[in-house]
Amino acid sequence: MKKRQIRFILALTFLSFLIWIAGEFLIGEIFNNYAFSVIWAVLCLVGCCAYSLWKCPREPEQDEDEINQKGDQ
Repeated sequence: MKKRQIRFILALTFLSFLIWIAGEFLIGEIFNNYAFSVIWAVLCLVGCCAYSLWKCPREPEQDEDEINQKGDQ
């Protein structure tokens, strides 16, 4: 893994953690409901994974190999 990939993963993890904790705090103060808490945790996890797959920096040599393989077929 390259440095920028590791920085992206660490930054995304930290930001996701902050958003999740802020949501948990608000849910606890406003709703005080376990179901909302579970739904919020699942949404945070799915959102983090989806964003990571969508925006994660890729290694350029892998992208070129994939393009060349598609062109050969």
